[in-house]
Amino acid sequence: MAYFGAIVLGCSLAACTEDEEVQNIVENTGAIHLNGYITKDSVLKDLGLDVDYIIDDQVTVENQAKLTIEAGVTIAFAQKGGYLQCSDNGAISMEGTKEKGIIFHGPTLNSPNGSWGYIGYFTDRPENKMSYVSLMHGGSEKEQGVLRIESEGSVSVKNCLIDGSLGNGVFNVFADNALTAFENNTIMNVEKSPLLLQSFKFLKNISDNNVYSNNKINCITFDFYANSIGETITFNDLGYDYLFNEDFTIEDEGRMIVNENVTMKFGNGKGIWIPSGLIQIKGTEDKPVTLTGYKNEAGYWRGIIFESNTQNQGGSYMKNCTISCAADKEGEDNSALYIHTAYTDGVKMISLENVKFQNILNYALTVLWDRDRNEVEGLKMPASVTFENCGHNVMVDLEYALNMTDPYFFDSLDVIEIPDEE
Repeated sequence: MAYFGAIVLGCSLAACTEDEEVQNIVENTGAIHLNGYITKDSVLKDLGLDVDYIIDDQVTVENQAKLTIEAGVTIAFAQKGGYLQCSDNGAISMEGTKEKGIIFHGPTLNSPNGSWGYIGYFTDRPENKMSYVSLMHGGSEKEQGVLRIESEGSVSVKNCLIDGSLGNGVFNVFADNALTAFENNTIMNVEKSPLLLQSFKFLKNISDNNVYSNNKINCITFDFYANSIGETITFNDLGYDYLFNEDFTIEDEGRMIVNENVTMKFGNGKGIWIPSGLIQIKGTEDKPVTLTGYKNEAGYWRGIIFESNTQNQGGSYMKNCTISCAADKEGEDNSALYIHTAYTDGVKMISLENVKFQNILNYALTVLWDRDRNEVEGLKMPASVTFENCGHNVMVDLEYALNMTDPYFFDSLDVIEIPDEE
């Protein structure tokens, strides 16, 4: 295949239109300058230079073209806003080796963070691959990332390094299958999160052998527009905490499985609403699950509102779990765990086993009991449910059933007996 790119023929991005095809690259003794649009299959070969190619401004691979970057290539960006991306069914394949990696950096190898923009995948071509690629000190846009996967984009990322960014390492928006693989990568020295994701769906493709080091927010962070779990999503222990910057719901066929040793942190005032679907927390005594605030402050996050009566696949349960720093404001609906029985039609809702409520600002556990629809004699509170430093331990609100203005409060009973209706 021939080389294609923009350059030295007097055609800069400012002078070109989107319809002007990038001209043939002219080889010379120095680095080759690239700029504009690649609309035919093209290859960037290792020229054996300290810098093989310079992207003067921006390069976009489009019109079903595939750009292949071979092992050993080094590409420098000449300016802060520079980027390389694929769109319009274009593809970028860059597969280095352990001995001959592919390197992207700013005007110099040791340029500061944010010295260039990003690598962007906005298509879902199976050829979109990165292996043994180093992205050095890019990420000039603080709210995004040095590797951007957007729209319907997807890419396989293996054995890669992201070192430095003014924003995040990897940024994903509106791309449910963004990471077809994410294995043995290192993300370090970024000013925000190593991964800022807006979909749960490809969690299964993130392995537990990635390393996140010296990042300001060293969590796998979710910040989403589409904030509903409607299928089975599993959170495994990947060696780092999960951070949720927005509320999300579990509904319909949704099922959230949280396996042992996972820590979930929530942003200020955020929480989970479960109108239907399942939550299944599977901690162990040695490796419990923790749900807490991003900051270790009582009332930092909202908590969980549970209204589901879904009983398939084992029903909802929490085993060996600590819930802390929740119940962010006054009012029983802002308990750390708020169970609304009015929607359950008399069926068992959720099981609690070895659950600890800790450092709760207001109510740890609230049950809103509508006995008109639930023929239950009492609410059994397992002795393994414990409370430490909570504003109130348990509240059972009988207002719907008994037309009461004041709820019942219980702080230390193993079994809460609901009084007869008067």
